Amino acid sequence: MGEYVTIKDIALRASLSEKTVRKFIKRGEIPCYRPHPRGKMLIRWSDFEVWIESRRVRIEADADAKEMLEILFSSAASPKERA
Repeated sequence: MGEYVTIKDIALRASLSEKTVRKFIKRGEIPCYRPHPRGKMLIRWSDFEVWIESRRVRIEADADAKEMLEILFSSAASPKERA
C-alpha cells in the first residue's frame, strides 16, 4: 500500500488551489479514498505522480523551464522525503 496524502498536500505540491484539486477528483482524473464518510479525502501519492506526469507539457527546447520541472518533480521534493 502506498503513502496517502491530503488534498492540501496535493495542492501545495502542484501549485494548485484546493478547489482545483477537488475539481479534478470530482471529474475522476485523480483517484481518491475516503476512509470514513466524514473523513478527509486521501490520494495515494503514486496515483498523483502518474496523474501529474500525464499532464506534463513537453518543453525540451526551453532549458530553464526543463530544469525547473526536474526540480519540481524530483523525488527529493515528495512529502515522504520532507518528513
